[in-house]
Amino acid sequence: MKKLIRLYFVFALVLSLHSYSDEEEPLDLIYQKLNALEQEIATLRGLVEENTYLIERYQELQQQRYLDLDKRLHDLLSDELEDLDNESLNTSNQSFSEEIDLYKKALELFNASRYSEALEAFRKLIIYFPEGNYSADAYFWSGELYLAQDLLEDARENYLVVTEEFSEHNRAPDSLYKLGVIERILLNEEAATSHFSKLIQEYPDTGAAELAKKSMETSIQESN
Repeated sequence: MKKLIRLYFVFALVLSLHSYSDEEEPLDLIYQKLNALEQEIATLRGLVEENTYLIERYQELQQQRYLDLDKRLHDLLSDELEDLDNESLNTSNQSFSEEIDLYKKALELFNASRYSEALEAFRKLIIYFPEGNYSADAYFWSGELYLAQDLLEDARENYLVVTEEFSEHNRAPDSLYKLGVIERILLNEEAATSHFSKLIQEYPDTGAAELAKKSMETSIQESN
Protein backbone atom coordinates (compact mmCIF):
# COMPACT_ATOMS: atom_id res chain seq x y z
CA MET A 1 0.00 0.00 0.00
CA LYS A 2 2.82 2.41 0.94
CA LYS A 3 4.68 1.60 -2.29
CA LEU A 4 1.50 2.23 -4.31
CA ILE A 5 1.02 5.63 -2.66
CA ARG A 6 4.67 6.50 -3.28
CA LEU A 7 4.42 5.54 -6.94
CA TYR A 8 1.25 7.58 -7.30
CA PHE A 9 2.99 10.56 -5.70
CA VAL A 10 6.00 10.27 -8.01
CA PHE A 11 3.73 9.88 -11.06
CA ALA A 12 1.71 12.94 -10.05
CA LEU A 13 4.89 14.91 -9.50
CA VAL A 14 6.18 13.90 -12.90
CA LEU A 15 2.94 15.01 -14.57
CA SER A 16 3.04 18.27 -12.64
CA LEU A 17 6.61 18.99 -13.63
CA HIS A 18 5.88 18.08 -17.20
CA SER A 19 2.79 20.30 -17.33
CA TYR A 20 4.38 23.38 -15.82
CA SER A 21 7.88 23.14 -17.25
CA ASP A 22 8.71 26.23 -19.26
CA GLU A 23 11.12 24.30 -21.39
CA GLU A 24 8.81 21.31 -21.89
CA GLU A 25 11.52 18.88 -20.76
CA PRO A 26 11.11 15.27 -21.90
CA LEU A 27 9.83 12.72 -19.35
CA ASP A 28 13.06 10.72 -19.29
CA LEU A 29 15.02 13.85 -18.23
CA ILE A 30 12.47 14.55 -15.49
CA TYR A 31 12.80 10.94 -14.29
CA GLN A 32 16.58 11.36 -14.13
CA LYS A 33 16.19 14.45 -12.00
CA LEU A 34 13.76 12.66 -9.70
CA ASN A 35 16.16 9.73 -9.30
CA ALA A 36 18.99 12.13 -8.48
CA LEU A 37 16.82 13.82 -5.86
CA GLU A 38 15.86 10.47 -4.33
CA GLN A 39 19.51 9.45 -4.09
CA GLU A 40 20.34 12.77 -2.47
CA ILE A 41 17.54 12.32 0.08
CA ALA A 42 18.71 8.76 0.82
CA THR A 43 22.26 10.03 1.41
CA LEU A 44 21.04 12.76 3.76
CA ARG A 45 18.87 10.27 5.63
CA GLY A 46 21.90 8.03 6.09
CA LEU A 47 23.94 10.92 7.50
CA VAL A 48 21.16 11.82 9.93
CA GLU A 49 20.91 8.21 11.14
CA GLU A 50 24.69 7.98 11.51
CA ASN A 51 24.87 11.23 13.50
CA THR A 52 21.97 10.12 15.70
CA TYR A 53 23.80 6.88 16.48
CA LEU A 54 27.05 8.71 17.27
CA ILE A 55 25.27 11.11 19.63
CA GLU A 56 23.50 8.25 21.43
CA ARG A 57 26.75 6.30 21.72
CA TYR A 58 28.55 9.39 22.96
CA GLN A 59 25.95 9.97 25.66
CA GLU A 60 26.12 6.31 26.71
CA LEU A 61 29.89 6.59 27.17
CA GLN A 62 29.52 9.80 29.16
CA GLN A 63 26.87 8.20 31.36
CA GLN A 64 29.16 5.24 32.00
CA ARG A 65 31.98 7.54 33.01
CA TYR A 66 29.61 9.39 35.32
CA LEU A 67 28.52 6.10 36.90
CA ASP A 68 32.14 5.05 37.39
CA LEU A 69 32.88 8.27 39.25
CA ASP A 70 29.57 8.08 41.06
CA LYS A 71 30.50 4.64 42.48
CA ARG A 72 33.74 6.09 43.80
CA LEU A 73 31.83 8.95 45.39
CA HIS A 74 29.34 6.52 46.88
CA ASP A 75 32.24 4.70 48.52
CA LEU A 76 33.56 8.04 49.79
CA LEU A 77 30.12 8.85 51.17
CA SER A 78 30.04 5.60 53.14
CA ASP A 79 33.53 6.23 54.53
CA GLU A 80 32.61 9.79 55.40
CA LEU A 81 29.58 8.71 57.39
CA GLU A 82 31.83 6.46 59.48
CA ASP A 83 34.30 9.31 60.06
CA LEU A 84 31.49 11.64 61.10
CA ASP A 85 30.38 9.19 63.79
CA ASN A 86 33.85 9.28 65.33
CA GLU A 87 34.21 13.05 64.92
CA SER A 88 30.84 13.69 66.54
CA LEU A 89 31.83 11.62 69.57
CA ASN A 90 35.19 13.37 69.98
CA THR A 91 34.11 17.00 69.76
CA SER A 92 33.10 19.16 72.69
CA ASN A 93 32.20 22.21 70.59
CA GLN A 94 28.40 22.51 70.60
CA SER A 95 28.16 24.48 67.37
CA PHE A 96 30.51 22.14 65.52
CA SER A 97 28.59 19.17 66.88
CA GLU A 98 25.35 20.58 65.48
CA GLU A 99 27.00 21.15 62.11
CA ILE A 100 28.28 17.58 62.03
CA ASP A 101 24.87 16.19 62.97
CA LEU A 102 23.13 18.17 60.22
CA TYR A 103 25.72 17.17 57.64
CA LYS A 104 25.49 13.53 58.67
CA LYS A 105 21.70 13.63 58.44
CA ALA A 106 21.91 15.10 54.92
CA LEU A 107 24.32 12.37 53.79
CA GLU A 108 22.12 9.66 55.24
CA LEU A 109 19.11 11.04 53.39
CA PHE A 110 21.16 11.19 50.19
CA ASN A 111 22.35 7.62 50.68
CA ALA A 112 18.71 6.56 51.10
CA SER A 113 17.77 8.31 47.80
CA ARG A 114 15.49 10.73 49.68
CA TYR A 115 16.66 13.51 47.43
CA SER A 116 14.30 16.37 48.26
CA GLU A 117 14.86 15.90 52.01
CA ALA A 118 18.61 15.67 51.52
CA LEU A 119 18.64 18.88 49.48
CA GLU A 120 16.71 20.66 52.20
CA ALA A 121 19.22 19.45 54.81
CA PHE A 122 22.18 20.62 52.72
CA ARG A 123 20.44 23.97 52.19
CA LYS A 124 20.05 24.38 55.95
CA LEU A 125 23.70 23.52 56.43
CA ILE A 126 24.72 26.26 53.99
CA ILE A 127 22.40 28.82 55.62
CA TYR A 128 23.17 28.01 59.25
CA PHE A 129 26.92 27.41 58.80
CA PRO A 130 28.02 29.47 55.75
CA GLU A 131 31.65 29.41 56.83
CA GLY A 132 31.52 25.99 58.44
CA ASN A 133 33.73 23.00 57.82
CA TYR A 134 31.17 21.38 55.52
CA SER A 135 29.96 24.27 53.35
CA ALA A 136 31.90 23.11 50.30
CA ASP A 137 30.69 19.55 50.86
CA ALA A 138 27.10 20.77 51.08
CA TYR A 139 27.38 22.55 47.72
CA PHE A 140 29.09 19.56 46.14
CA TRP A 141 26.55 16.99 47.30
CA SER A 142 23.74 19.34 46.30
CA GLY A 143 25.23 19.32 42.82
CA GLU A 144 25.27 15.52 42.90
CA LEU A 145 21.62 15.41 43.91
CA TYR A 146 20.59 17.76 41.12
CA LEU A 147 22.67 15.82 38.59
CA ALA A 148 21.07 12.55 39.67
CA GLN A 149 17.72 14.13 38.81
CA ASP A 150 18.96 15.53 35.45
CA LEU A 151 18.59 19.11 36.73
CA LEU A 152 21.75 20.18 34.94
CA GLU A 153 21.61 23.94 35.43
CA ASP A 154 21.05 23.61 39.19
CA ALA A 155 23.86 21.06 39.38
CA ARG A 156 26.21 23.35 37.46
CA GLU A 157 25.52 26.29 39.79
CA ASN A 158 26.47 24.26 42.87
CA TYR A 159 29.62 22.79 41.31
CA LEU A 160 30.70 26.26 40.22
CA VAL A 161 30.46 27.53 43.81
CA VAL A 162 32.84 24.77 44.90
CA THR A 163 35.38 25.46 42.15
CA GLU A 164 35.28 29.24 42.52
CA GLU A 165 34.90 29.73 46.28
CA PHE A 166 36.53 26.55 47.63
CA SER A 167 39.27 25.89 45.08
CA GLU A 168 41.56 24.43 47.76
CA HIS A 169 38.93 21.99 48.99
CA ASN A 170 39.19 18.32 48.12
CA ARG A 171 35.77 18.53 46.42
CA ALA A 172 37.09 20.98 43.80
CA PRO A 173 38.60 18.38 41.41
CA ASP A 174 35.44 16.26 41.31
CA SER A 175 33.35 19.40 40.88
CA LEU A 176 35.43 20.44 37.86
CA TYR A 177 35.03 16.99 36.37
CA LYS A 178 31.27 17.09 36.82
CA LEU A 179 31.16 20.51 35.17
CA GLY A 180 32.91 18.96 32.17
CA VAL A 181 30.45 16.06 32.14
CA ILE A 182 27.49 18.44 32.20
CA GLU A 183 28.88 20.43 29.26
CA ARG A 184 29.42 17.19 27.34
CA ILE A 185 25.83 16.16 27.98
CA LEU A 186 24.75 19.55 26.63
CA LEU A 187 27.08 19.02 23.63
CA ASN A 188 29.18 22.06 24.58
CA GLU A 189 32.49 20.45 23.65
CA GLU A 190 34.61 23.59 23.96
CA ALA A 191 33.37 24.31 27.50
CA ALA A 192 33.83 20.67 28.50
CA THR A 193 37.42 20.65 27.25
CA SER A 194 38.10 23.87 29.15
CA HIS A 195 36.94 22.33 32.45
CA PHE A 196 38.86 19.10 31.84
CA SER A 197 42.05 20.97 30.90
CA LYS A 198 41.83 23.14 34.00
CA LEU A 199 41.29 20.05 36.14
CA ILE A 200 44.33 18.26 34.69
CA GLN A 201 46.50 21.37 35.06
CA GLU A 202 45.49 22.39 38.60
CA TYR A 203 44.81 18.98 40.17
CA PRO A 204 47.06 16.58 38.21
CA ASP A 205 47.40 13.89 40.87
CA THR A 206 43.71 13.22 41.42
CA GLY A 207 41.39 10.46 40.27
CA ALA A 208 39.15 13.07 38.66
CA ALA A 209 42.10 14.29 36.54
CA GLU A 210 42.67 10.75 35.27
CA LEU A 211 39.03 10.48 34.28
CA ALA A 212 39.27 13.85 32.52
CA LYS A 213 42.29 12.64 30.51
CA LYS A 214 40.45 9.49 29.42
CA SER A 215 37.39 11.51 28.51
CA MET A 216 39.43 13.90 26.35
CA GLU A 217 41.27 11.03 24.66
CA THR A 218 38.02 9.28 23.86
CA SER A 219 36.57 12.50 22.48
CA ILE A 220 39.57 12.93 20.14
CA GLN A 221 39.26 9.34 18.93
CA GLU A 222 35.56 9.72 18.26
CA SER A 223 36.08 12.99 16.38
CA ASN A 224 38.57 11.25 14.10
